[in-house]
Amino acid sequence: MSLGDFPRLFSAEYHPHSVLTFKFQSIIIKLRICEGVNVMKGVIYHGIHDISVEELPAPQPTANDLVLKVMRNGICGSDLHAYNLGGDEIGILKGGALGHEFVGEVAEVGANVQGIHPGDHVFVNPSRAKGSTSQLAMAGGLSQLNLIKDAVLNDNVFLLPSDLSFDRAVVIEPYAVGIHGKNIVHPTPEQSFCIFGAGPVGLASASGLLQQGITQVAVVDIDEQRLAFAKRLGAHVINSAKTDLTAALKDLFGTGTGLMGDERIGVDTYIDCVGLPSFMTDFIAQAKFGAKFVVVALGAEPVTFKPQFLAMNEISLIGSAIYTATDIQEAIANVAQPDNLFPNIVSAHYPLADSEQAFQRANTDKTALKVVIDVND
Repeated sequence: MSLGDFPRLFSAEYHPHSVLTFKFQSIIIKLRICEGVNVMKGVIYHGIHDISVEELPAPQPTANDLVLKVMRNGICGSDLHAYNLGGDEIGILKGGALGHEFVGEVAEVGANVQGIHPGDHVFVNPSRAKGSTSQLAMAGGLSQLNLIKDAVLNDNVFLLPSDLSFDRAVVIEPYAVGIHGKNIVHPTPEQSFCIFGAGPVGLASASGLLQQGITQVAVVDIDEQRLAFAKRLGAHVINSAKTDLTAALKDLFGTGTGLMGDERIGVDTYIDCVGLPSFMTDFIAQAKFGAKFVVVALGAEPVTFKPQFLAMNEISLIGSAIYTATDIQEAIANVAQPDNLFPNIVSAHYPLADSEQAFQRANTDKTALKVVIDVND
């Protein structure tokens, strides 16, 4: 076995979940440096409250891949779930490279990649960055150089306008999640919407609806600062800790009826970006005939209800999973609008070296809507 073979056998590319991979990581790095192979830095997940910035081998692309110089990466709620509770159930494994809300500049392009060139500014769909949706949450957005496998324009790589800053573009991924949540019900201007949660995804849904000219949009939360942001976007706001939610929704959107002629809330579609069981059970108890409830949040608590009420009022529970290429393109177009305030959800920037502090800030500071790590300057 040659010295060149040794790093190949023990790299994460060949043994992504092997304990040996990570025990031998420092040895491999030293061997690669001796061979003249480039290294970079990236954030690795080791378990609850345990992440670190480490030296890693620079990616080696095939003819079908590209290498991205990551410029910005936002910290997501799923990152914090792994940070606080463990990541196994959401696909963030120990030893995995964190980060999936990222944008950057193309550094290297394989010979078979079409329509993408070094120097292009791009957004990468993290669910397709590594060849498998199972890698979505470990897409390497917090690595200085990131290998994008089987790069295809408008499939997993999307060009950004040349005048769109990375500081605005970094919100495209959560924006696309929220946009998919409203697009899944094919919204029209005459419809009304109630969005539970004024976090990044709830605000993204609201912004997406408002950007397409739908004005009957209410955002429900208990945080006055976040509701103030939703109001700046143009949405109606309801603080459910201070106001009777049912009465407030009827005041805004009127009433409808159920199959039996009983009075119900007049909202057409509810989009849940929080995950509290009470929102779903209240919907089933009070939604008008034909109303829809879109589940975007990854709620962990079980929900109990009688299915007969779904049937009697022909109401729908609809799951919303990540996004499509169309949703991504809509998010990019919206972010590129200078008067769109949604990118202002970014509350703080941290350098890559301070990633642990950035996670602590995102985890504890509820006034920070979105914490971003500047992976490269």
